[in-house]
Amino acid sequence: MDRMNKEGKGEEGKGMAAVHGGNVYEVASRLGCSPDSVLDFSASINPLGPPPGLWEELRRAGRLLRHYPDIHNRELLEALASRHGTSPGRVVAGNGSTELLYWLPKALGLTSALAAFPTFGEYPRAFEIQGVRLHFLTTRAEHLFQPTLDELDAAWNRAAPGAVLVTHPGSPSGTLLPSEVRSYLLDRCRREKIPCIVDEVFADFCEEESLKRFLDDTPELVLVRSMTKFYGIPGLRLGYLLASEAVATELRRCLPPWSVNTLAQAAGVYCLRQEDYRRETLELVSEQRESMRRALEAMPGMHPLPGRANYLMVRMDDDLPPARRLRDELLMGCKVLVRDCASFQGVGDRSFRVAVRLPQENRRLLEALREWLGPCGR
Repeated sequence: MDRMNKEGKGEEGKGMAAVHGGNVYEVASRLGCSPDSVLDFSASINPLGPPPGLWEELRRAGRLLRHYPDIHNRELLEALASRHGTSPGRVVAGNGSTELLYWLPKALGLTSALAAFPTFGEYPRAFEIQGVRLHFLTTRAEHLFQPTLDELDAAWNRAAPGAVLVTHPGSPSGTLLPSEVRSYLLDRCRREKIPCIVDEVFADFCEEESLKRFLDDTPELVLVRSMTKFYGIPGLRLGYLLASEAVATELRRCLPPWSVNTLAQAAGVYCLRQEDYRRETLELVSEQRESMRRALEAMPGMHPLPGRANYLMVRMDDDLPPARRLRDELLMGCKVLVRDCASFQGVGDRSFRVAVRLPQENRRLLEALREWLGPCGR
Protein backbone atom coordinates (compact mmCIF):
# COMPACT_ATOMS: atom_id res chain seq x y z
CA MET A 1 0.00 0.00 0.00
CA ASP A 2 1.29 3.45 -0.84
CA ARG A 3 0.79 5.91 1.96
CA MET A 4 1.08 9.66 1.37
CA ASN A 5 3.10 11.70 3.83
CA LYS A 6 2.42 15.36 4.58
CA GLU A 7 4.35 16.47 1.49
CA GLY A 8 2.43 14.04 -0.70
CA LYS A 9 5.38 11.70 -1.25
CA GLY A 10 4.84 7.97 -1.19
CA GLU A 11 5.87 5.90 1.81
CA GLU A 12 5.76 2.16 2.08
CA GLY A 13 3.30 1.10 4.77
CA LYS A 14 1.58 -1.87 6.26
CA GLY A 15 -2.13 -2.37 6.79
CA MET A 16 -3.81 -0.07 9.24
CA ALA A 17 -5.90 -1.27 12.15
CA ALA A 18 -9.23 0.54 12.11
CA VAL A 19 -10.49 2.11 15.34
CA HIS A 20 -14.21 2.70 15.74
CA GLY A 21 -16.49 4.64 18.04
CA GLY A 22 -19.36 3.10 19.92
CA ASN A 23 -17.46 0.28 21.63
CA VAL A 24 -19.41 0.69 24.86
CA TYR A 25 -19.15 -3.01 25.72
CA GLU A 26 -15.38 -2.87 26.05
CA VAL A 27 -15.52 0.49 27.84
CA ALA A 28 -18.16 -0.72 30.30
CA SER A 29 -16.16 -3.87 30.98
CA ARG A 30 -13.10 -1.79 31.89
CA LEU A 31 -15.18 0.45 34.13
CA GLY A 32 -17.02 -2.46 35.73
CA CYS A 33 -20.45 -1.04 34.89
CA SER A 34 -23.38 -1.67 32.58
CA PRO A 35 -23.11 -0.37 28.98
CA ASP A 36 -26.29 1.60 29.68
CA SER A 37 -24.39 3.56 32.34
CA VAL A 38 -22.07 5.05 29.71
CA LEU A 39 -23.31 8.15 27.89
CA ASP A 40 -21.83 7.40 24.48
CA PHE A 41 -21.00 10.41 22.30
CA SER A 42 -18.44 8.38 20.30
CA ALA A 43 -21.01 6.70 18.03
CA SER A 44 -23.05 8.95 15.76
CA ILE A 45 -26.48 7.33 15.85
CA ASN A 46 -29.89 9.02 15.65
CA PRO A 47 -30.58 10.32 19.18
CA LEU A 48 -34.27 9.41 18.83
CA GLY A 49 -33.40 5.75 18.51
CA PRO A 50 -35.22 3.52 15.99
CA PRO A 51 -38.55 4.74 14.55
CA PRO A 52 -41.63 4.13 16.71
CA GLY A 53 -43.34 0.88 15.86
CA LEU A 54 -40.23 -0.83 14.53
CA TRP A 55 -40.19 -3.46 17.28
CA GLU A 56 -43.76 -4.46 16.44
CA GLU A 57 -42.80 -4.68 12.76
CA LEU A 58 -39.87 -6.94 13.62
CA ARG A 59 -42.13 -9.17 15.69
CA ARG A 60 -44.46 -9.52 12.71
CA ALA A 61 -41.51 -10.35 10.47
CA GLY A 62 -40.38 -12.96 13.00
CA ARG A 63 -42.82 -15.48 11.57
CA LEU A 64 -40.68 -15.52 8.41
CA LEU A 65 -37.53 -16.61 10.20
CA ARG A 66 -38.20 -20.25 9.36
CA HIS A 67 -37.60 -19.30 5.70
CA TYR A 68 -34.45 -17.99 4.02
CA PRO A 69 -34.44 -14.22 3.41
CA ASP A 70 -35.39 -12.96 -0.03
CA ILE A 71 -32.09 -13.51 -1.80
CA HIS A 72 -32.77 -10.56 -4.13
CA ASN A 73 -33.94 -8.06 -1.46
CA ARG A 74 -36.76 -7.06 -3.84
CA GLU A 75 -39.01 -5.08 -1.52
CA LEU A 76 -36.09 -3.31 0.12
CA LEU A 77 -34.49 -2.33 -3.19
CA GLU A 78 -37.81 -1.01 -4.49
CA ALA A 79 -38.27 1.10 -1.35
CA LEU A 80 -34.72 2.50 -1.59
CA ALA A 81 -35.10 3.21 -5.30
CA SER A 82 -38.35 5.04 -4.65
CA ARG A 83 -36.74 7.13 -1.91
CA HIS A 84 -33.88 8.22 -4.16
CA GLY A 85 -35.75 8.56 -7.44
CA THR A 86 -33.90 5.81 -9.28
CA SER A 87 -34.48 2.23 -10.41
CA PRO A 88 -34.03 -0.89 -8.23
CA GLY A 89 -31.40 -2.13 -10.65
CA ARG A 90 -29.10 0.69 -9.53
CA VAL A 91 -29.33 -0.15 -5.82
CA VAL A 92 -27.31 -2.82 -4.00
CA ALA A 93 -28.08 -3.69 -0.37
CA GLY A 94 -25.65 -5.31 2.03
CA ASN A 95 -24.98 -6.32 5.62
CA GLY A 96 -24.03 -2.74 6.48
CA SER A 97 -22.17 -0.41 4.12
CA THR A 98 -18.92 -1.91 5.44
CA GLU A 99 -19.62 -5.25 3.77
CA LEU A 100 -20.22 -3.48 0.47
CA LEU A 101 -17.03 -1.44 0.56
CA TYR A 102 -15.02 -4.64 1.20
CA TRP A 103 -16.33 -6.12 -2.06
CA LEU A 104 -16.42 -2.90 -4.07
CA PRO A 105 -12.74 -2.90 -5.20
CA LYS A 106 -13.17 -6.41 -6.61
CA ALA A 107 -16.42 -5.52 -8.37
CA LEU A 108 -14.78 -2.45 -9.93
CA GLY A 109 -11.61 -4.35 -10.84
CA LEU A 110 -9.42 -1.81 -9.07
CA THR A 111 -5.63 -2.02 -8.87
CA SER A 112 -5.04 1.52 -7.55
CA ALA A 113 -7.02 4.35 -6.00
CA LEU A 114 -6.55 7.84 -4.61
CA ALA A 115 -8.29 8.46 -1.26
CA ALA A 116 -8.76 11.77 0.54
CA PHE A 117 -8.05 11.34 4.24
CA PRO A 118 -9.18 11.40 7.00
CA THR A 119 -12.02 8.99 6.28
CA PHE A 120 -13.63 5.82 7.62
CA GLY A 121 -10.85 3.54 8.84
CA GLU A 122 -12.13 0.42 7.08
CA TYR A 123 -11.32 1.76 3.60
CA PRO A 124 -7.55 1.08 3.82
CA ARG A 125 -8.19 -2.44 5.11
CA ALA A 126 -10.86 -3.18 2.49
CA PHE A 127 -8.72 -1.93 -0.39
CA GLU A 128 -5.55 -3.63 0.87
CA ILE A 129 -7.29 -7.00 1.19
CA GLN A 130 -8.33 -6.74 -2.47
CA GLY A 131 -4.75 -5.90 -3.50
CA VAL A 132 -5.41 -2.26 -4.35
CA ARG A 133 -2.48 0.18 -4.22
CA LEU A 134 -3.90 3.06 -2.21
CA HIS A 135 -2.53 6.59 -2.55
CA PHE A 136 -3.37 9.00 0.26
CA LEU A 137 -4.21 12.67 -0.06
CA THR A 138 -4.03 13.97 3.50
CA THR A 139 -6.22 17.04 3.90
CA ARG A 140 -5.63 19.91 6.32
CA ALA A 141 -7.46 21.50 9.22
CA GLU A 142 -7.43 24.94 7.61
CA HIS A 143 -9.51 23.48 4.78
CA LEU A 144 -11.88 21.70 7.16
CA PHE A 145 -10.32 18.31 6.33
CA GLN A 146 -11.66 18.30 2.78
CA PRO A 147 -9.39 18.46 -0.30
CA THR A 148 -8.96 21.72 -2.16
CA LEU A 149 -9.08 21.80 -5.93
CA ASP A 150 -5.32 22.33 -6.19
CA GLU A 151 -4.53 19.55 -3.71
CA LEU A 152 -6.77 17.09 -5.50
CA ASP A 153 -5.44 17.99 -8.94
CA ALA A 154 -1.80 17.64 -7.82
CA ALA A 155 -2.40 14.31 -6.05
CA TRP A 156 -4.37 12.96 -9.00
CA ASN A 157 -1.66 13.88 -11.51
CA ARG A 158 0.98 12.34 -9.26
CA ALA A 159 -0.83 9.07 -8.59
CA ALA A 160 -2.69 8.48 -11.89
CA PRO A 161 -5.20 6.37 -9.92
CA GLY A 162 -7.71 3.85 -11.17
CA ALA A 163 -10.41 5.33 -8.90
CA VAL A 164 -10.91 8.23 -6.51
CA LEU A 165 -12.50 8.06 -3.03
CA VAL A 166 -13.86 11.04 -1.08
CA THR A 167 -16.19 11.39 1.92
CA HIS A 168 -19.19 13.74 1.91
CA PRO A 169 -19.97 14.76 4.67
CA GLY A 170 -16.46 14.10 5.93
CA SER A 171 -15.56 11.60 8.63
CA PRO A 172 -14.75 12.70 11.27
CA SER A 173 -15.08 16.35 10.19
CA GLY A 174 -18.74 16.33 9.14
CA THR A 175 -17.89 19.00 6.56
CA LEU A 176 -18.96 19.01 2.92
CA LEU A 177 -16.84 18.80 -0.20
CA PRO A 178 -16.46 22.30 -1.73
CA SER A 179 -18.70 22.74 -4.77
CA GLU A 180 -15.74 23.30 -7.11
CA VAL A 181 -14.18 20.03 -5.91
CA ARG A 182 -17.42 18.15 -6.59
CA SER A 183 -17.56 19.49 -10.14
CA TYR A 184 -13.90 18.70 -10.75
CA LEU A 185 -14.29 15.14 -9.44
CA LEU A 186 -17.27 14.35 -11.61
CA ASP A 187 -15.87 15.96 -14.76
CA ARG A 188 -12.48 14.29 -14.53
CA CYS A 189 -13.88 10.86 -13.64
CA ARG A 190 -16.18 11.11 -16.66
CA ARG A 191 -13.26 12.07 -18.94
CA GLU A 192 -10.94 9.37 -17.63
CA LYS A 193 -13.74 6.83 -17.18
CA ILE A 194 -12.63 5.82 -13.69
CA PRO A 195 -14.87 5.20 -10.66
CA CYS A 196 -15.71 8.16 -8.45
CA ILE A 197 -16.51 6.62 -5.05
CA VAL A 198 -18.25 8.98 -2.65
CA ASP A 199 -18.88 7.88 0.93
CA GLU A 200 -22.27 9.43 1.78
CA VAL A 201 -23.14 7.36 4.83
CA PHE A 202 -24.17 10.51 6.73
CA ALA A 203 -25.83 12.26 3.78
CA ASP A 204 -29.32 11.53 5.14
CA PHE A 205 -28.75 14.48 7.48
CA CYS A 206 -28.17 16.82 4.51
CA GLU A 207 -29.84 14.98 1.64
CA GLU A 208 -30.02 18.10 -0.49
CA GLU A 209 -26.20 17.97 -0.73
CA SER A 210 -26.07 14.39 -2.03
CA LEU A 211 -24.42 13.78 -5.41
CA LYS A 212 -27.18 11.33 -6.36
CA ARG A 213 -28.61 13.85 -8.83
CA PHE A 214 -25.53 13.19 -10.99
CA LEU A 215 -26.01 9.42 -11.22
CA ASP A 216 -27.83 9.59 -14.57
CA ASP A 217 -25.09 11.47 -16.41
CA THR A 218 -22.13 10.02 -14.50
CA PRO A 219 -21.98 6.21 -14.83
CA GLU A 220 -18.65 6.32 -13.01
CA LEU A 221 -20.29 7.61 -9.80
CA VAL A 222 -20.69 5.17 -6.87
CA LEU A 223 -22.39 6.38 -3.67
CA VAL A 224 -21.90 4.45 -0.43
CA ARG A 225 -24.92 4.88 1.87
CA SER A 226 -26.07 3.58 5.25
CA MET A 227 -29.36 3.14 7.07
CA THR A 228 -27.88 2.44 10.50
CA LYS A 229 -26.96 6.03 11.42
CA PHE A 230 -30.10 7.89 10.48
CA TYR A 231 -32.57 5.22 11.59
CA GLY A 232 -30.76 4.18 14.77
CA ILE A 233 -30.37 0.49 13.85
CA PRO A 234 -26.61 -0.27 13.86
CA GLY A 235 -27.26 -3.67 15.43
CA LEU A 236 -29.26 -4.78 12.39
CA ARG A 237 -26.48 -3.94 9.88
CA LEU A 238 -28.00 -2.41 6.77
CA GLY A 239 -26.28 -0.39 4.06
CA TYR A 240 -26.53 0.09 0.32
CA LEU A 241 -24.90 1.54 -2.78
CA LEU A 242 -26.30 3.72 -5.54
CA ALA A 243 -24.49 3.20 -8.84
CA SER A 244 -24.94 2.41 -12.53
CA GLU A 245 -26.73 -0.82 -13.37
CA ALA A 246 -23.46 -2.28 -14.68
CA VAL A 247 -21.61 -1.61 -11.40
CA ALA A 248 -24.60 -2.75 -9.33
CA THR A 249 -24.83 -6.01 -11.27
CA GLU A 250 -21.13 -6.74 -10.85
CA LEU A 251 -21.21 -6.02 -7.12
CA ARG A 252 -24.18 -8.35 -6.62
CA ARG A 253 -22.14 -11.11 -8.26
CA CYS A 254 -19.45 -10.62 -5.61
CA LEU A 255 -21.70 -10.58 -2.56
CA PRO A 256 -22.48 -13.78 -0.66
CA PRO A 257 -26.10 -14.94 -0.87
CA TRP A 258 -28.59 -13.87 1.81
CA SER A 259 -26.31 -11.05 2.90
CA VAL A 260 -29.25 -9.05 4.23
CA ASN A 261 -31.27 -11.02 6.77
CA THR A 262 -35.06 -11.10 6.98
CA LEU A 263 -35.35 -8.74 9.94
CA ALA A 264 -32.99 -6.19 8.37
CA GLN A 265 -35.00 -6.28 5.13
CA ALA A 266 -38.26 -5.70 7.02
CA ALA A 267 -36.71 -2.94 9.11
CA GLY A 268 -35.35 -1.14 6.07
CA VAL A 269 -38.70 -1.09 4.30
CA TYR A 270 -40.50 0.05 7.44
CA CYS A 271 -38.00 2.80 8.23
CA LEU A 272 -38.18 4.28 4.75
CA ARG A 273 -41.93 4.81 5.21
CA GLN A 274 -41.57 6.87 8.41
CA GLU A 275 -41.77 10.42 7.09
CA ASP A 276 -42.80 12.02 10.39
CA TYR A 277 -39.81 10.38 12.09
CA ARG A 278 -37.50 11.60 9.32
CA ARG A 279 -38.71 15.20 9.65
CA GLU A 280 -38.48 15.09 13.45
CA THR A 281 -34.93 13.73 13.22
CA LEU A 282 -33.77 16.45 10.85
CA GLU A 283 -35.32 19.18 12.97
CA LEU A 284 -33.87 17.85 16.24
CA VAL A 285 -30.37 17.22 14.89
CA SER A 286 -30.16 20.57 13.13
CA GLU A 287 -31.30 22.48 16.22
CA GLN A 288 -29.13 20.57 18.68
CA ARG A 289 -26.06 20.57 16.45
CA GLU A 290 -26.18 24.36 16.17
CA SER A 291 -26.80 24.77 19.89
CA MET A 292 -23.84 22.53 20.69
CA ARG A 293 -21.63 24.29 18.16
CA ARG A 294 -22.32 27.69 19.72
CA ALA A 295 -21.71 26.36 23.24
CA LEU A 296 -18.44 24.69 22.23
CA GLU A 297 -17.30 27.78 20.37
CA ALA A 298 -17.79 29.81 23.55
CA MET A 299 -15.40 27.54 25.47
CA PRO A 300 -11.79 28.75 25.51
CA GLY A 301 -9.53 26.62 23.39
CA MET A 302 -12.36 24.74 21.66
CA HIS A 303 -12.99 25.13 17.92
CA PRO A 304 -15.90 23.10 16.48
CA LEU A 305 -16.02 22.61 12.71
CA PRO A 306 -19.17 23.56 10.76
CA GLY A 307 -20.38 19.98 10.38
CA ARG A 308 -23.56 18.97 8.54
CA ALA A 309 -23.94 15.44 9.91
CA ASN A 310 -25.19 14.31 13.33
CA TYR A 311 -21.84 14.98 15.01
CA LEU A 312 -19.30 17.73 15.51
CA MET A 313 -15.54 17.54 15.30
CA VAL A 314 -13.76 19.84 17.74
CA ARG A 315 -10.15 21.06 17.44
CA MET A 316 -8.40 22.09 20.64
CA ASP A 317 -5.63 24.62 21.15
CA ASP A 318 -2.15 23.15 21.41
CA ASP A 319 -1.76 24.28 25.02
CA LEU A 320 -4.58 21.97 26.10
CA PRO A 321 -3.92 18.30 26.91
CA PRO A 322 -4.35 15.81 24.06
CA ALA A 323 -7.79 14.49 23.18
CA ARG A 324 -6.85 11.07 24.53
CA ARG A 325 -6.57 12.54 28.03
CA LEU A 326 -9.86 14.39 27.60
CA ARG A 327 -11.55 11.14 26.58
CA ASP A 328 -10.12 9.15 29.49
CA GLU A 329 -10.84 11.77 32.14
CA LEU A 330 -14.43 12.37 31.00
CA LEU A 331 -15.01 8.64 30.97
CA MET A 332 -13.54 8.00 34.40
CA GLY A 333 -15.01 11.13 35.96
CA CYS A 334 -18.59 11.08 34.68
CA LYS A 335 -18.95 8.08 32.33
CA VAL A 336 -19.19 10.31 29.26
CA LEU A 337 -17.46 8.83 26.20
CA VAL A 338 -16.21 11.04 23.34
CA ARG A 339 -14.29 9.97 20.24
CA ASP A 340 -10.58 10.74 20.25
CA CYS A 341 -9.76 11.47 16.59
CA ALA A 342 -6.04 10.61 16.77
CA SER A 343 -6.71 7.34 14.93
CA PHE A 344 -7.82 9.27 11.84
CA GLN A 345 -4.87 9.81 9.55
CA GLY A 346 -3.60 13.39 9.46
CA VAL A 347 -5.83 14.73 12.24
CA GLY A 348 -3.32 14.79 15.11
CA ASP A 349 -3.89 14.41 18.83
CA ARG A 350 -5.81 17.62 19.60
CA SER A 351 -9.19 16.77 18.07
CA PHE A 352 -12.25 14.89 19.26
CA ARG A 353 -15.70 14.15 17.87
CA VAL A 354 -19.05 14.18 19.65
CA ALA A 355 -22.39 12.90 18.45
CA VAL A 356 -25.49 15.06 18.60
CA ARG A 357 -27.77 13.51 21.20
CA LEU A 358 -30.90 14.56 23.09
CA PRO A 359 -30.93 18.04 24.70
CA GLN A 360 -30.46 16.86 28.29
CA GLU A 361 -27.63 14.54 27.25
CA ASN A 362 -25.92 17.29 25.27
CA ARG A 363 -26.12 19.57 28.32
CA ARG A 364 -24.44 16.89 30.42
CA LEU A 365 -21.59 16.68 27.90
CA LEU A 366 -21.15 20.45 27.79
CA GLU A 367 -21.09 20.67 31.59
CA ALA A 368 -18.47 17.91 31.73
CA LEU A 369 -16.31 19.75 29.18
CA ARG A 370 -16.53 23.02 31.12
CA GLU A 371 -15.51 21.22 34.31
CA TRP A 372 -12.60 19.58 32.51
CA LEU A 373 -11.38 22.91 31.17
CA GLY A 374 -11.27 24.36 34.68
CA PRO A 375 -8.25 22.36 35.95
CA CYS A 376 -6.57 22.98 32.59
CA GLY A 377 -6.27 26.66 33.47
CA ARG A 378 -9.14 27.88 31.35
